[in-house]
Amino acid sequence: MLAKILNTFGARSLAAILNLLIAIVLSQFIGPVGKGQQGLIITTIAFILVFSNLIGGATLVYLVPRYKTPQLFLPSYFWSILISVMAYAILYFFPVIDRSYSFHIAILSAINSFSSINSNILIGKEKIKDANLISLLQPLVTVLILILLFAVFSMKNVYAYIVSLYISFFIGWLSGIVLLRKTPLILNFSLGESIVVVRDMFKFGFLNQLAHITQLMSFRLSYYILNTYHGEGSVGIYSNGIALMESVWLISKSISLVQYARIANTGDDKYARTLTIRLIQASLAISIMIILVFLIMPEAFYIVLFGEGFAGIKLAMWSLAPGILIYNINILTGHYFSGRGKYHFNTIASSAGLLVSILMFYLLIPTYEVAGAGWATSISYLATSVIIVYFFFRNYKLDDDDWKINRNHFRELWKETLNMLKISTQKSSGIERK
Repeated sequence: MLAKILNTFGARSLAAILNLLIAIVLSQFIGPVGKGQQGLIITTIAFILVFSNLIGGATLVYLVPRYKTPQLFLPSYFWSILISVMAYAILYFFPVIDRSYSFHIAILSAINSFSSINSNILIGKEKIKDANLISLLQPLVTVLILILLFAVFSMKNVYAYIVSLYISFFIGWLSGIVLLRKTPLILNFSLGESIVVVRDMFKFGFLNQLAHITQLMSFRLSYYILNTYHGEGSVGIYSNGIALMESVWLISKSISLVQYARIANTGDDKYARTLTIRLIQASLAISIMIILVFLIMPEAFYIVLFGEGFAGIKLAMWSLAPGILIYNINILTGHYFSGRGKYHFNTIASSAGLLVSILMFYLLIPTYEVAGAGWATSISYLATSVIIVYFFFRNYKLDDDDWKINRNHFRELWKETLNMLKISTQKSSGIERK
């Protein structure tokens, strides 16, 4: 278990570095307008994927041990194709992005969804390293192909990025098929069995994805509104600012991995609450230091990093900073509720945040451009975090001692984390021996 957690953290960290490298390469070669086009393309693919995941998403991890793999594999692939076809029609008739990209986005979304299905099946079979390999292959291949197309073939436009996505997504998908080679993916089973399986896939998938859908919309609707009022160049500057600032969440999201596992396996609710508060305190302290480093760096540094045309990125980062910091609370409190099986609190909070974000985007972006998008996003993150904390307070009484901070608390937290990992590793080893 410890090896799997460390492997996952390492994979996430390396993937974050590779994605930042992709942003740098794109910015240097195609400038803010091209980077804005790229941001709109990958965000649209992410929106389509989140709806594809209603069937083939993380719920597969839960269902794989309970059903035959072909019963999950075939409906997931079929649903992904259906969603991609519907997405193409919507993008063609309602062009929120340049219509010339619609076909590519639909095809890329389907391939990416296939790759995601393979990864989730692998995770469900506890093949974590294999799934992490796929997650790393895609950004690695993307950045290598981009450098090749830009530097060798002088293909300095957004279509170089589209070509790199085709190659990296296809390799990711094919790698998943190869890693699943010992798993039968096509098998005869009755219609009655299929109906039961698909029903469960929809039921669990809808509950699991609803919060993700509203959350993603809160995070990325600003791209489309910013593009409408100020053009793709503004999206390029803003997308780089938000990519840098959201990298801060790697800390809280990695911490939440341990938190979620521990809370899900304990019946002591007071301990779960106290653990959550301690983790929030630690996450906020670390995040403040990282954010300060980002904000202290002069804008000239970011212009050298991303290239000419990215003046104004610091303004985006300053406006995003309060929301990025406060959202750490939502990440860890949300995992507390997930660990207790109370997903509806997360859905309510993220839905409220979406409503606030839509209102703020239209109020602030037309006048204040990139800074307006950042402030609107920060206000949305604040609203989401306030609501999730309200549920936390309303449902659970906290003692004054829970809020006190001293060295002993952090020592206890560190010891508890190591102890939990040790126990989990022993259990995992025991299962493997059996």
